[in-house]
Amino acid sequence: MDAPELPVAPPVLRGRRVVLRPPESRDAAVARRLGRDPAIFRCFGEPTSAPWRELTVDEADAFMASLQPTSSEVRWVIEADGAFIGSARLHSFDPAGPAAGFAVGILSAAHLGRGLGTEVARLVLDYAFTTIGLRHVTVRVLAFNERAIASYSACGFALQRREPRSVEIDGEWHDDLIMRVDAPGFRASRALRDALSES
Repeated sequence: MDAPELPVAPPVLRGRRVVLRPPESRDAAVARRLGRDPAIFRCFGEPTSAPWRELTVDEADAFMASLQPTSSEVRWVIEADGAFIGSARLHSFDPAGPAAGFAVGILSAAHLGRGLGTEVARLVLDYAFTTIGLRHVTVRVLAFNERAIASYSACGFALQRREPRSVEIDGEWHDDLIMRVDAPGFRASRALRDALSES
């Protein structure tokens, strides 16, 4: 099977509270102010020994450069309340599936725990299955990240396998979970959510 044809620039996806869009020049200043929050970056598998700090100009510019469009990934900036709060991407495309990996990172502590990550995932999955025509999508999440696991589960992701002692953080080893959702599973989760909202 041929590899899916990816857009030169990511399409703008609009949800009720979030917008997924290409990066803009104004985002770098916001990313710099959001900084490096140890509690957030721990969920990305990074050390937490250093205190919160603002990003340097070079770090913010490098981060925004990493979100620019490529021919092998679909990358979005997440906007909420009119400003940048994080990023999302489809990556590691496998034409044999066809399949891809999904990653999302909300960098604004003020926007965590509000269901925005779940809304982002649903927008990306709908695009992945409906527009690109993928058959399944996987996500990698640290086993201690219960909030993210619950969010992925609400979108139809189910545990595919556990990778023991995958990541070392501050001298302690943690397992990675590989979760997977296919198009029927995603649509079933969406139908269930719609039915519950109407009851």
